[in-house]
Amino acid sequence: MSTDALYATKRVNGILVVIFRQSQMLNAVTIEQVSAGLKEVVEKAAEEKFVVDFSQVNYLSSSALGMLISLQRRVMQKKGQIKLSGIKPEIMEVFRITKLDTVFDIYKDAAAAVEAFRSNQ
Repeated sequence: MSTDALYATKRVNGILVVIFRQSQMLNAVTIEQVSAGLKEVVEKAAEEKFVVDFSQVNYLSSSALGMLISLQRRVMQKKGQIKLSGIKPEIMEVFRITKLDTVFDIYKDAAAAVEAFRSNQ
């Protein structure tokens, strides 16, 4: 599966928004492909601010959570920031249980996350 089928990227006011396209991020192969693709995106991006949009994701495995933590580390090494958006209530519950809701800045949608970056400038 190509990374185009897994996620899309767009730039909004100097912020790179990554939109997951898969409704389920469960199997290891898919998560590894997303992880490798996002690693490359972060390394090549001129931007230091990233929004990861989960609005199309209905299911997320624990491996996907690990991928997000790795992504955050990579962004921080670049002296950047990451915000998450569009997380459905069922998935948000997993973030609460694992305390990842205290690790990540999470917003209702990508527009709110972008605005949060803009208002912090």
